[in-house]
Amino acid sequence: MNLQESYFSFSAAYNPLPLFDRWLNPAKLSNSITIRGHLVAINITRRAEKQLALRTAPLIVEMQIYFSCVVKKRVLFHESSDLETTEVNDKMQVGFRAVQSNSCDPVEFASNFPIKQPFETEGAIKMHPKSLTVDYKHGQWSGEFTI
Repeated sequence: MNLQESYFSFSAAYNPLPLFDRWLNPAKLSNSITIRGHLVAINITRRAEKQLALRTAPLIVEMQIYFSCVVKKRVLFHESSDLETTEVNDKMQVGFRAVQSNSCDPVEFASNFPIKQPFETEGAIKMHPKSLTVDYKHGQWSGEFTI
């Protein structure tokens, strides 16, 4: 893992290229869905829309709050999953869950994000996403969400 991809990276703060890229490839509101009774705005860039149009099976997007040594928001992309999802359109389905790890091992956390079980405490259940942005850049899906 290089420093630019690490948790402690400052590249976005000092590099204007990501801002310029967002300006050239804006995400537009494509849909709103309801997950666990809460409205979630789905934003998709033009690049991602083009890639979704080429798909024959829906892309499954998992928004995940990961509780371990630190709390981390992750967006994962799956071809298939048993995760409970909500359909955005015929090309994309979205799910959300909170999970916890087995232990707080910094090396294991940084490389593998081991999951023990769903995290269903009262506080975790109250958390819900407000928006999801999906992009396709350099041959890979990427995403971020807000709570």
